[in-house]
Amino acid sequence: MTHTILSLQQDVYVATHDPIVVEDIHESIISPAVLNRFLSSAQGGTVGMAATYRSDCSLSSLAFATLTCGLVVHFSAPEKPNRRKNKKKGRERQSPIFPGRASLQDHILCNPSIQLYGYMMDRISVSLFLDLSLRINAVVDILSVSPKDDRHSLQAIMNALGGDELLQKINVKTLFARRTRKNAPTTKDVALQAWAAYRAATLARMAPKYAALSRIATDTMPDVYLSALAKISRDAEIIESLKPTTVTHDVKEHFTYKDGNLNLESTRFKTRVMRSRNQVIRVKAQVGDRQPTIIGQATVNGRMAQIGVEGPIHSSGTVLSVTTVGVAALTSAEKFKEYIVLEALQGLDTLPEHPFFCNIWVQSPSTSWLPPVQSIQFVYYPGDTLNDSQYLAVQRILSGKDKDRVLLIHGPPGTGKTTVIAASVLSIIKYGSRKRTIWLVAQSNVAVKNIAEKLDKVDFREFKLLVSKDFHFDWHEHLYERLEHCVIRTDQFDKDPVGASGRLLNTRVILCTLGMLSNSRINACIDLVPLQTIIFDEASQIEVGDYLPVLHRFKDSLRKMVFIGDDKQLAPYGQDDVPQLRNRMPVIIGDFISRNVYDHKLKTVHNITSRTACRFLDVKGGQEKKSGVSWMNEREIAAITKLAQLYVNQGKQYKIITPYDAQRNAIERQLKSEELPWEDSIGNEEDHIIVSLVRSRGVGFLKNVRRTNVMLTRCKKSMIICTTYDFVTTGDAADTLVGKLATAMGPTAWLTLSTRAIERG
Repeated sequence: MTHTILSLQQDVYVATHDPIVVEDIHESIISPAVLNRFLSSAQGGTVGMAATYRSDCSLSSLAFATLTCGLVVHFSAPEKPNRRKNKKKGRERQSPIFPGRASLQDHILCNPSIQLYGYMMDRISVSLFLDLSLRINAVVDILSVSPKDDRHSLQAIMNALGGDELLQKINVKTLFARRTRKNAPTTKDVALQAWAAYRAATLARMAPKYAALSRIATDTMPDVYLSALAKISRDAEIIESLKPTTVTHDVKEHFTYKDGNLNLESTRFKTRVMRSRNQVIRVKAQVGDRQPTIIGQATVNGRMAQIGVEGPIHSSGTVLSVTTVGVAALTSAEKFKEYIVLEALQGLDTLPEHPFFCNIWVQSPSTSWLPPVQSIQFVYYPGDTLNDSQYLAVQRILSGKDKDRVLLIHGPPGTGKTTVIAASVLSIIKYGSRKRTIWLVAQSNVAVKNIAEKLDKVDFREFKLLVSKDFHFDWHEHLYERLEHCVIRTDQFDKDPVGASGRLLNTRVILCTLGMLSNSRINACIDLVPLQTIIFDEASQIEVGDYLPVLHRFKDSLRKMVFIGDDKQLAPYGQDDVPQLRNRMPVIIGDFISRNVYDHKLKTVHNITSRTACRFLDVKGGQEKKSGVSWMNEREIAAITKLAQLYVNQGKQYKIITPYDAQRNAIERQLKSEELPWEDSIGNEEDHIIVSLVRSRGVGFLKNVRRTNVMLTRCKKSMIICTTYDFVTTGDAADTLVGKLATAMGPTAWLTLSTRAIERG
């Protein structure tokens, strides 16, 4: 097969006048003759390499190239593993090594006379192992010439291939652009990518840069470590592949234009305009009698976004639509995780041998633990009592024994997980060493805030809460009014120890999101409050690979990891479970959840046994309505406002829960306009819960049992679910968890706004 390979360069980077010959074959027909023809063209042993992938991120083809010859090998899709058969083995069975694959490994991938150079070789290396059971040796990842936090940029590729003065940027951008299913890379594309890597490797200016790089060699890495690294890498790739290529934003109707910037105001946090150098903003506007599409990049400060555009627009206009085009850049945590895997594959990081890594990923307890944390014998939780399961959980958190270094606490809804955290913190501060530190971490800002409020509620305020400015400023300041004394926003972080010490004030307890732990700006904070014991709340929401940056960054100080979450959401890794947890929801709700979610294993202990603790409100005429990418229901908003007024008049503590961002924002606006408490009305756990299902036709989130389980288990005393009778009894939602709850409760559980039972509570 013959292809004409176009030059990537302006002058120097020129291919031979003869077209490059590309062998385009399937793995099943790799013959010695084909391999010999290719290898004979590899003078000096230098070979470029590239790959293509399927939509599930599995490897679909490999390309190898020299100056005049290319070899593209296509692979069969990997078999789906039989998880039942492989359950006892602790990991999934690797694909068999077919003769064609073995020949490829022997003659090219692990040939000591071949030196391979390629783009994103970390991904290729783990894919070879996961999908084909193949190893690789002495591979140069050409992107490693750029800083670790810049590997995904166009400039990183330019640097790896020879630099701006040699390359035409538009050609490089086109060749290495992220592809979609409709625009999958061709055989010619992948051959040219491999050829470009070869040409870069033969440039005199690049030779010393590549020589300084460590090689990837998976052929000497134990299966158990490589399996763990490969899974972490593949899971990250899958999550990255699911990111949308376009996002529609909710903004105020009118914009202004000044000094080359179009000024917009976002109205919803979830769909806000965000800054990203990898993406462009498209604004379709109404300016006079014209409807121009304005393209630019955004800078953001709170709700306000400035879109830098070229050429005059108009002083003002109406926004018709605002869309971000392009995939969002990797977060700091995502970049950090990717680079850790790369360094481990290059042999630069010994993390796979770290006891916490071995304990979590390899599932083999290590005997080489770092010095233990201090064991604390007494539990301190004044003003309240702990039940037996909570007391046992706290004891295990306070333990300094090696068997409790990694602790998993199963906590179904209502079992008092935050109470366990609060009691553990109070006990460590009361009886522990003055040097003992605790970091309380969760995936979301709201979950972290809930922990902080629990500590505040038990009169413990000797902690600091690290909050992202993007989440706090102009969006959620009202959520932190009660916690203002302990909040440190990211734009207030001090780089010098003196300034940081002034803000931390000798605290030994820090709260933050998991993503914050990958932020380099907290270095001074970490120096003053080393991360020794870390407790993850709502651990079920965290993908296991996301713990990798924590282990890497804090491997020298970390002594204990505690994971607290719901056993229906958290994978069963870790050493021990705390058995026989009991929930504290009203009996009628707890018993239903136990039967339908926890296989009758959740025991309800509560003094509220009345069936009136769970009611449904039939919102007549309530209809779902699309709002951007979200949903809202105006009749339910009106009903919830009236319920909120009743609860306020009765002096009841309540929270409103809805799964849709548009509904949440609309409820807050309505409460504010009615002069009802709104700042912290939408939330999590509370005595009384009002649920707004929003949907009236489509099932939407209700099909997800885990999400619905969380929603239905937030109340301590009572819950009212706002929906329509037909929707959850005979309509689309009848077979969902909510529909089953409605059936279990029966017709007498249904109320209308005029029902006096609501006022009686």
